[in-house]
Amino acid sequence: MLQQNEADGGLAPVLDGAERDLWQQFVTGGWVLYRALFNQIDSSAALSSADWRVLEVLAAAEGLRISDLAEATQIPVSTVSRQVVRFIEKGYMARLENVDYDARQKWVTITDAGREMVQPILDERDRAVRRLVIDSLSPDEFDTLCRTFGKIGERIAREGL
Repeated sequence: MLQQNEADGGLAPVLDGAERDLWQQFVTGGWVLYRALFNQIDSSAALSSADWRVLEVLAAAEGLRISDLAEATQIPVSTVSRQVVRFIEKGYMARLENVDYDARQKWVTITDAGREMVQPILDERDRAVRRLVIDSLSPDEFDTLCRTFGKIGERIAREGL
């Protein structure tokens, strides 16, 4: 079976047997890692993974539009909007006023209370990543893994997928 290859307008072959076997290792390992990582974090976290992910992204920025926060977290805008309302009520986020951009866009920032809430969760995440990923790989393998995913993410973003 052939698929249209958008890059050159031609047809790209489907995966061969070896490529399919490697892909299945990747998919299986990825899901097992994802489940183990989030089970470990979520079992002791005061927030759901979707909630702490939103705070994590916002903690790394001076402020973001809700739409940018949704894109960065890969969570639907409607869900992020509800999270933002809830977090503002709890004092974890605040609206940014007088932002020199389109006034129709809602900008938010994390508060000190939000940082205090998310930091222990991020510390637990870091310990889980070290135990489940970093300690399983050589430094070069970890570097290659991370750079590879960065490259894949950049291509997907560039192609608007």
